[in-house]
Amino acid sequence: MNEKSLIQVAKLGKTIGLKGYVKLHNLSDFPEQFKKNANFFCKDAKSVLKIKDYNLSNNTALFEGFESIKEAKKLTNLILYQSIEQSRKTCKLKKDEFFYFDILECEIIDSKQKLGKVIDILEVSNSYLFEISTDEKLVKQGLAKNFFVPYNDKFIKKIDTEKKLIECEDEAFLILENS
Repeated sequence: MNEKSLIQVAKLGKTIGLKGYVKLHNLSDFPEQFKKNANFFCKDAKSVLKIKDYNLSNNTALFEGFESIKEAKKLTNLILYQSIEQSRKTCKLKKDEFFYFDILECEIIDSKQKLGKVIDILEVSNSYLFEISTDEKLVKQGLAKNFFVPYNDKFIKKIDTEKKLIECEDEAFLILENS
């Protein structure tokens, strides 16, 4: 399992109670993936943690082999990862929803040219902004190295994750010009 095929899904916090439960801070949009018998990787991708019990009401997890407060303290501040493949299986998307990892690195184009690539996605209140690394040709013309395009119908026409391509309205270029 290589690092590029893994995504962060949670951070483990402090121990809760005496039985070895730890606070689970969900870093994903899919809390349903945290359940009994679910496996997660730690940063080295070699060690696997298996959830023995999960309490949804207070977001605490008990991991196999860490069923005491002394053992569970070793898990504090660990980041849990899931494979992209497993995420696709366990996390169900609704219509017009996409995984972050499918959007990142997509080329952004308008009707005239390539504008750049998505390098990050920012969540702003109840909407999203795609952070774009501007195409080198446009940077050489004096335009900003990075700019942001809102993820909404006014700017985004079509997302094709298979082709790693996002078609934008021409207004996206106006954002770049004014950045």
